[in-house]
Order: sequence, then structure tokens, then C-alpha cells
Amino acid sequence: MERLTCDYCGLPFRAPYKPADGAKAFCCSGCAMASRLGIEGEKFPVSPQLVFDLLFAFGVCTQFLLWRWAMVLGREGRADGAALCLLISVALGALFYLATLVWLWRSRWLRASDGFVFALLAGPVVAGTALGWLDQGRFGAPMVAGANLLLLVWQARGFLRRWWARPR
Repeated sequence: MERLTCDYCGLPFRAPYKPADGAKAFCCSGCAMASRLGIEGEKFPVSPQLVFDLLFAFGVCTQFLLWRWAMVLGREGRADGAALCLLISVALGALFYLATLVWLWRSRWLRASDGFVFALLAGPVVAGTALGWLDQGRFGAPMVAGANLLLLVWQARGFLRRWWARPR
């Protein structure tokens, strides 16, 4: 095991191999994601990673908005509209969960810890999607939206690690 220092957050970590010459070493996929954003100082370039992250955050917010909207429609006695909002929320959540998994896999920064988190969150996503189609989303929508919110926080951990590592 090689002892390396993360090129984004500066924290030490152990890696099974040393990166190739000129390649950066990251302690987690969150640091790799934050590094690909390219946000340093006053510069804020538009990158594919930034576009994906913004779409994912927008999708998670939309899931919660649709869930809340369905609750309001349900209280007004408009069950058909509420069921449609919940089903859209569940479908959107499952789509964004899979898109995040594919995005990480394509970026080649999918680590064992990421696999564990995705496997752990697959339970609520699969169960929530199944419940979403069985009970018109009443219990499925919050399960899928909650799983994606946790996934959003997991992906942002590079920023948290860098904040933690900064000198105080």
C-alpha cells in the first residue's frame, strides 16, 4: 500500500497503487469530482462535471417539490394529480440514481466505498420504485428522494474534506 497525499484536499491516504507519472491522486471520488469542477479562486469555468452536478441537484430538488406538491393535491382531494406527481418523482429519482452511478463509473473514480454506498442506497431506491408503482408513490417517493439526497451529500464530500483539512 502506497501512502499518498490527496491532490485536492491534502489529506493523507493509502492507495493500493501509485498513480502514473503526471496523474493526480485523490483520496475519494468526492475529491476527484470537486477537482474536475475546476473551481479555484475567481475562476469558475463551465465543465461537464459542473453541468452534471447542477442537473443532479436540480433533479433532487424537483423530486422533493413534486412530493410536496402531491401532498397538497391530496389534501385538496385531487388524488389523480397527486398520484401522477408521486409517480413522476419516483421515476425521476430512479433515473438520477442510475445516471449518477453511470457517471461515476465512466469517470473511472468509482471506489469500493462508493460501491458500498450505492449498494446501500439501492435498497431504498429499488423498494421505493416498486412501492411507487404499487401504491401510486405515497411511500416510494420519499424513499427515493431521501436516497438521492444522501447520494448528493456523498458526492459533495470532497468539499467537506478540503474544508476539514485547511489550516485553522
